[in-house]
Amino acid sequence: MLRLSLLAGWGVLLLGLLLQFVIKDHLFGLRLLYYAMPKPCLLALAVTLLVWPKAGRQLRLAAGVVSLLLASTWMMSSWGRGPDTSLVRDDSSEVRILFWNLSHPTGIHQGMVDLVREHQPHIATFVEPGRKGMEERCRVYESLLPGYEVSWMPRGVLWVSRVESRYRDRGKLEGMGAFARFEVTGLGPAFPVVVADVHPHPFHWRKGQLAEALSYAQGRPDALLVGDFNTPLESPLFKDYRAEFTNAMEVAGQGFKETWPIGLPLLSLDQLWLGQDWVVLEAHKIWKLDHSDHAALLVTLRRKAK
Repeated sequence: MLRLSLLAGWGVLLLGLLLQFVIKDHLFGLRLLYYAMPKPCLLALAVTLLVWPKAGRQLRLAAGVVSLLLASTWMMSSWGRGPDTSLVRDDSSEVRILFWNLSHPTGIHQGMVDLVREHQPHIATFVEPGRKGMEERCRVYESLLPGYEVSWMPRGVLWVSRVESRYRDRGKLEGMGAFARFEVTGLGPAFPVVVADVHPHPFHWRKGQLAEALSYAQGRPDALLVGDFNTPLESPLFKDYRAEFTNAMEVAGQGFKETWPIGLPLLSLDQLWLGQDWVVLEAHKIWKLDHSDHAALLVTLRRKAK
């Protein structure tokens, strides 16, 4: 049994390496495996094979080499050193945005209220805010958050703002996920914010939903895209995003950028993308494990000087 388990472990590890470094999520039948076997999971498997009883010297050596490869590539791609401290700060020109997947609370989400009170973002937006009684819940949120306007978009986008903004559009992403588009007018020149919640359908490629969410930015360099994209940042499906936008956690995040699940740095599903008119001053990941299995993102931006 030990021998069979060892062979099975190596089979899974080799398949995972092939998926992570070569195939990724291009092939229909292997996409779920790609998402289910991120580098941290493969690293844990490689370390297990390294200490497996009666593994043999050569297999232990191979497992050690693979462990070092996975640890180094994961750290290089995932670990952030924090913001550029040389950037000039000016509170009057900064924009603070909070995003969080609330994981369908059945009532008032106290964790969300506490985060907004603590960090006072100009804009806060949330997905999976609840399924029933949301209109009434919005009025309760406004009473708990003086100075903020709260609105709910059916299909699950909650918008909270203490600056002037206008709802522009909402709907489904390829008939499954959800999006909402807003225009913020109370922070200098108006700019669009697209909020997306990509549906993780097990048998449907996410490329269409991601492309549709990107299209609502309308190619504007001052646009912001934020949401739960249910696709890790390593996926080649973000190629078009990277051509026009920058990921906030990649350029200014500190520590692991992965946001799911329950405090484990496995998948970077929650993201904020900013157009070329913006620069990231700070990007924080905040865990509130008693309120959601996703981390919240708090990002501070300002427009580039022209």
